[in-house]
Amino acid sequence: MKTKILPKTLIALAVATSLGLHAEESSSQKNDNAVNKNIEQISVVGTNPHRYSTTPSDALTGIDLSFLELPRIVDIIPEQLLLDQKITELEEALRNVAGVSMSDGFGGSNNDFFIRGFRRNAVYKDGLRTASSFRINTSNLESIRVIKGPASITYGQVEPGGLVDVITKKPLDTPRSFAEVRAGSWDNYSAQLDHSMLVGDNAAVRVNMSRQDSGSFRDNFDIDRNVIALTGRYDFSENTRLEASYEYGDEFRDFDRGTITVPTANGREIVNNLLDIPRSRRFGEAFEEIDKEIEFSTLGLTHNFDNGWQLKLAGAWESVTSNDLQARPRKAIILAGDAPIVNGVFTANPAPKAIFEAGDQIFLARRTDGSRDRRTHGTYLNAKLTGSVELAGKEHQLAIGADSRKVSSSRYYVTTPTTNGVPTAFNGGGPLFDITNPVYGLLSDSLSIEGVSKREAASDDLGIFVNDYIQLTDRLGVLVGARLDISDVDGDGPADTVDEVSPQLALSYALADNLAAFASYSEAFSPNSAFLIDSAGNQSESELFPAEDSNQIELGFKGQFFDDNLNVSLAAYKIDKENVLTFVNDLPELIKGQQSQGAELSILGQPIDGWTIMTGYAYTDAQILTQSNAGNRPRNVAKHNASLWTSYEFHQGQWQGLGGGAGVFYMGNRYGDNANSWQLGSHTTVDLSLWYTLVPAQLGDSKIRFQVAAKNIFDENYFSASGGDLRVSIGAPRSIIASVAVTF
Repeated sequence: MKTKILPKTLIALAVATSLGLHAEESSSQKNDNAVNKNIEQISVVGTNPHRYSTTPSDALTGIDLSFLELPRIVDIIPEQLLLDQKITELEEALRNVAGVSMSDGFGGSNNDFFIRGFRRNAVYKDGLRTASSFRINTSNLESIRVIKGPASITYGQVEPGGLVDVITKKPLDTPRSFAEVRAGSWDNYSAQLDHSMLVGDNAAVRVNMSRQDSGSFRDNFDIDRNVIALTGRYDFSENTRLEASYEYGDEFRDFDRGTITVPTANGREIVNNLLDIPRSRRFGEAFEEIDKEIEFSTLGLTHNFDNGWQLKLAGAWESVTSNDLQARPRKAIILAGDAPIVNGVFTANPAPKAIFEAGDQIFLARRTDGSRDRRTHGTYLNAKLTGSVELAGKEHQLAIGADSRKVSSSRYYVTTPTTNGVPTAFNGGGPLFDITNPVYGLLSDSLSIEGVSKREAASDDLGIFVNDYIQLTDRLGVLVGARLDISDVDGDGPADTVDEVSPQLALSYALADNLAAFASYSEAFSPNSAFLIDSAGNQSESELFPAEDSNQIELGFKGQFFDDNLNVSLAAYKIDKENVLTFVNDLPELIKGQQSQGAELSILGQPIDGWTIMTGYAYTDAQILTQSNAGNRPRNVAKHNASLWTSYEFHQGQWQGLGGGAGVFYMGNRYGDNANSWQLGSHTTVDLSLWYTLVPAQLGDSKIRFQVAAKNIFDENYFSASGGDLRVSIGAPRSIIASVAVTF
């Protein structure tokens, strides 16, 4: 059940808590303040530049390679950028990354995107492919890594375009607390408290709590989200560390399938471009919901040996429960303006039209359906040994690892009959939905699982990999590796087991101290299996097919400038994917998949003190290779997209602490379906942000930051993504967010 906390009460509590946790005033200080009528002395301070840091990581290879040594592209979005742009959803953050475009996310219930023309298959958390596809909580993120191209070598089963790996917050080496409250357009309220502290000489803990209570520009749409994350570490010695974490999140949000398209004499068109339909209007019902609870726990042990080698052992456990309920559009029905229909019910035999013309009416046939009592459980284990050895006079940096992933899920999928405009119980009956003159509350909001078969699925995956980075000369390095995956697609034994080897080979050549060229070849795979559903909705046994294969060839350059504070990368690539499982006449069939080639430019860093920039451009030439749509571009994939975010903050002088940022985000024209029969169009949105950081003398080193951010300031009217003809996402209009944050 959805619960509410009054936003004003919430904000008051958060502010009181944050200010109260600073330091207590002494009695003499209180007396001095009471006597002194002068204005309090205030000093001003800027944002710590290290919070924009994008330090290299070992995520892709398991080896700690520098930005120039790593012969692949990994874009990193730091936490401070999320705060500067006032980001609450993962999709907002990904606007900053070249080559990424959005998908509709099943009515907005999950994070959904394309990288280099390929749709994501999961979002990763701290290197783990999570079982849940629900939306990521951004308040507990330290950074976001976008890894371009096939990454099976350490991540296992992935789409070849790349993946998103969100890195959660861990205990800091020095105590720090942060509290923030936000208020914005459409009754958007949120509060966050992030506290990291040391416990004795050997331990540290961090607590992160957040709450969001938001409306939307869309009618009858709310978000209610609560998160608490606990992390801790204990050092047994200088060489051995134990780490643990637990995150709990619950979220309620309404479904929003956006708008629809209809055929016209000029091809399919989005109905909002044909009729006077406001952006705010939903074609769903107030009862729609996605209600979920997620628990995620980790336990890890790291030991550094005296010879420089390191062993990491880790395990994780995930549990997700959810229920969803939705008014699903099944068909758009076009009728003449004088058709015999009143309040969605036919008064005589109708005469539906094949195409829309001016003056016509559009109705939706809908039904209520949903996944009830959905439960997902996952367990993850991994081990990694890293270090270096000298062989034949060459240094080899090695990473040897193994990981296990077991996931099981179950749900009841329940539906009601589709409405047909007939006022009787025949074939379900019920009125159609008039999109221009909507009447709500006429669709059933009740679904019972009585007599419905439970749908179950399970998988059991094991992976073993080795990577070797060899410094052949002072300038030339080579990365060679391979991964063996063994996957039991139904978790029921060897009969449905597939195994695959994914190799990787890459070269990195230092052209100068701050410039490198690289070339790489990598592969990815994903098992193929299908559950057949009969007309009664019963699920058959799974059928196994040859694995889906993909590979990428990539060439590029990397540079570091301004004392290594600005990272620049330029890459060209070609990706091929085959053995894609599809359905033809309700029967599974393997087909040619997709080819994608393109080029990307990314720039990120702080070239001078106070100035931050993140910008990029991508050209993506993606083509479907299936027979029916051969040569077409995949839906939602633009040939061109670009972004620029830049900010400046004064770190000296009388304006110290004053800062501002501006962002321009361009998405080129995209098709709304793989048949390329209609278009979403292109759009450009502009964001602005202004902040001021100060330190009241009475609060010691504590800082208060006031910020106002405006998104889509020119109120661009656009369509952000498509899930098909009956699922077109509508972009958000202009919005304003104000916040107050305290760091102490």
